[in-house]
Amino acid sequence: MRTCAESFGSPTEFPKLHSILNALQMQVGDGDYQKHAVVRLCEACLATMELYFQSVPEDLAARFERLTIRVVELIEDHR
Repeated sequence: MRTCAESFGSPTEFPKLHSILNALQMQVGDGDYQKHAVVRLCEACLATMELYFQSVPEDLAARFERLTIRVVELIEDHR
């Protein structure tokens, strides 16, 4: 997700999205995460992407959405 988000441009151009990604990374970093927190952070990523709709090419936005949904699926399958 982060690599895809970085392809949108500089983190300073998309600070809210990168802040949520930082929180998501902190949540899952040690493997001891709360499933509901990860899901909510992924939902926040998708909602925040709507703010940047005009700034991000459609194919990259769609890829980010697919990656985000995949993370949720993996989290739900894991626990």
